[in-house]
Amino acid sequence: MTSDFFSYHINWKSRGVHPGRHKSDQRGMGIEFAGHSNLLDYPDPRRIDLRMTMRDPMEQIYVRIFNQRSATPVMIFSDLSSSMRFGDDQNNKLIQASEIARIIKNSAFQNSDAIGFVGFHDEIEEKWIAPLSYRPYRVDSLVDQMKSFHSEKKGTKAISRLPQFLPKDHTLIFFISDFHMPNQDIIQFLNNTKKHTVVPIILWDKKEFSDLPKFGITTMTDPETLEERTILIRKRLIKKIIHQFENQKKQLTEIFHRFDAPPFFIEEKFNPELMTQYFNEYYHA
Repeated sequence: MTSDFFSYHINWKSRGVHPGRHKSDQRGMGIEFAGHSNLLDYPDPRRIDLRMTMRDPMEQIYVRIFNQRSATPVMIFSDLSSSMRFGDDQNNKLIQASEIARIIKNSAFQNSDAIGFVGFHDEIEEKWIAPLSYRPYRVDSLVDQMKSFHSEKKGTKAISRLPQFLPKDHTLIFFISDFHMPNQDIIQFLNNTKKHTVVPIILWDKKEFSDLPKFGITTMTDPETLEERTILIRKRLIKKIIHQFENQKKQLTEIFHRFDAPPFFIEEKFNPELMTQYFNEYYHA
């Protein structure tokens, strides 16, 4: 049975004051020893270090200082463009994206982290924005609405506006998309989010490139221009389509690794356990 959440951790110290499960620089009731302080500067008698105090010739009273575990902001960016409607009404990319976003929300809630959401296509509409919150009711609502959302001939131009929805503090960004967009737009986004950590979740459908009919006439939609074309499927064309996807996968992998954002490809069903392994491999605490 598939889990409804995955485990993740961050490899930076959170600056959040809200209690959570990540390492931080915030002083508090944690267990991570951070040093000593004078009792007058840090008036907490429960933390008095008798051994340190007795050794001081100036007879100052010392207390132990500990860092608390803190929360970190988590943001979901989800592609709502027309190419995300690929598939049927029971199982298209948007339905998959909705399920992935729901599991991310559950995982953030498990970690006591603030969670936010922004859905985008050529524009970012107010109705698709959920500001960061420790109470994810708004995120829940938007994630559910994604399943039935229809965007007619919409691209991904608003990717350039996404960074403005991020807080100043280091944020964990889950970016859900098929990334059928110009590579230059992706590079610009990554350049504008260097101070944050991006987890690209790349949704591809095998029917797009490997499970094609061997011969016949079919209608295909160009993922970038959104133009529909009726084509005759032939072996040579199938090889060309497969080669294009393989080449794009190679390019995306190179781009994301260049910005220390290893991609997480999904061609079938999202597996939360594999996402846990992803964090264990790439983001050691």
